[in-house]
Amino acid sequence: MPDDTPSSPSRSPAAGPRSRLKGWVQNLALMVGTFTLCCLVLEAALRIAGYGNLEIYQADPQVLWKLKPDQDCYTKVDRKPVHVNSHGTRGPEFQTAKPPNTIRILSLGDSKTFGWGLTEAESYSGLTEKLLQQHLGNRKNVEVINAGVNAWSYAQMHTWFRVYGLNYQPDLVVLGDANLWTQFSDENSPEFVKAFMRRVWLKNLLRRFATYHYIVEYKLSQVYATTRARFIPVDPNRDTLFKEEQAKDPDAFFRKHIAGLCSLALSNRIRPVLLHMPTTRQLQTPDSNNVINAKLLVSRQLGVPLIDMTADLKPQGTNLFLPADEVHLNVPGNQLVAQRLFATLTNLLTP
Repeated sequence: MPDDTPSSPSRSPAAGPRSRLKGWVQNLALMVGTFTLCCLVLEAALRIAGYGNLEIYQADPQVLWKLKPDQDCYTKVDRKPVHVNSHGTRGPEFQTAKPPNTIRILSLGDSKTFGWGLTEAESYSGLTEKLLQQHLGNRKNVEVINAGVNAWSYAQMHTWFRVYGLNYQPDLVVLGDANLWTQFSDENSPEFVKAFMRRVWLKNLLRRFATYHYIVEYKLSQVYATTRARFIPVDPNRDTLFKEEQAKDPDAFFRKHIAGLCSLALSNRIRPVLLHMPTTRQLQTPDSNNVINAKLLVSRQLGVPLIDMTADLKPQGTNLFLPADEVHLNVPGNQLVAQRLFATLTNLLTP
């Protein structure tokens, strides 16, 4: 007798593995989606809390990095507002060609000049402009262009002044302090420049995220500072990128560029002024201060004014520096620098 009962459908041997694979993919997608959502929420929360939105740098084949033009951001310390104009310098917009009846001063330096943890008005460049404008009144318009860039060396300042700064037709250039990298210049090989610009690109990518700022540069600040010191050594003798040069004379390189910048200024009828702002460590052990020795030598050889802030800062010491910072001056410290600059510049500007 034939069996008319419908037979149950047979299960495909591959159905089980496919089902498990589908379930695994769904779980993975859920985990990835949840993780991404958490990251986005964390990023948004940290931005609201004030992290992120740091200054962004632009890779440059001649100076390696410079401030990206047309950006509004905040200082990493104390969250002070920063405006970078279309020329890539901190501060208000200005015309490339110097306007009539204008005294224009270029202020070159590293983070001390840029205004680490300060507003533009609190930096010595902004304060000097205000003092000079008050002194001259309606007789002249004063522009002090803050061309300070964090971690720049004297070689980079020399190159920037030659390539970009001369185009602004300054009457004076003030050369402040620098990071003592010994060999960063436009003389580096194309291979080195190309590799380093990739680092600038990667760092800029990371700096756009508040999560990176909070976790790496804030919570892991000590680890970050140690790692960063490999690439940004304060002491030229610890420059790991150019070990061979350190066996010679690491100071000769930046002496060369201090003198080169001053000579270039003089040949273009621009008056250079040298400025030295010692660190707290240099205030305690002035004999180890090779920077002031280099500037003294250039000052004597070329007849360039030198403003050494050591005697002005020493009586108050750490009270004139940002908290737990041996390098960067606070507002009262910048005010002292501006007063000394004002006194020197007014003498130079007197007919």
